[in-house]
Amino acid sequence: MLLWFTQTWFMQGVLHPLQTPSHIILILGLAFLIGQQSQFKALLLTPFTILTGFAVNHYTLLDWNTELILLILALTCGFLLLLRLKLPVLVGLALLILSSFVLGLDSSPIMIPGLSINSILSWWIGAALTLILGIMILSMPAFYLSRYWNGIILRMAGSWIATSAIFVLTLMLAGR
Repeated sequence: MLLWFTQTWFMQGVLHPLQTPSHIILILGLAFLIGQQSQFKALLLTPFTILTGFAVNHYTLLDWNTELILLILALTCGFLLLLRLKLPVLVGLALLILSSFVLGLDSSPIMIPGLSINSILSWWIGAALTLILGIMILSMPAFYLSRYWNGIILRMAGSWIATSAIFVLTLMLAGR
């Protein structure tokens, strides 16, 4: 039963963001930054921008290095967390929209000839649920953690996120 559950297209979509280092780092950094800045209304745009990224990825042939963009965005989120600046709402909103779009743009199922549209949609639904709920759920504790000990816990998390992004960037660029 467990083997069947992990082999479905939906579960592969759910697990995709959790198996990609750049996705995990950016989801954590973005969620913590939103919680630290208390910009929860901006989270309402996340599903639309992720779905737009899915559509652009599926219907166009963009040849962008999205992993590099994701890691640069994660590094930016980590530094902003670390500095604990009070950002203007438009800066937080732009960072959320750009990050969500690139997360959607970097997520696509393995295309096998003859693959049904139901399998693709199941994969997208699973990936979208993980991305959206991951950002939303992780931003809630960050809001409360930013109030205690002058936000030291989130600032430490920001330094770890920035460091992780630098490590992954270094390993990615060293492999070229």
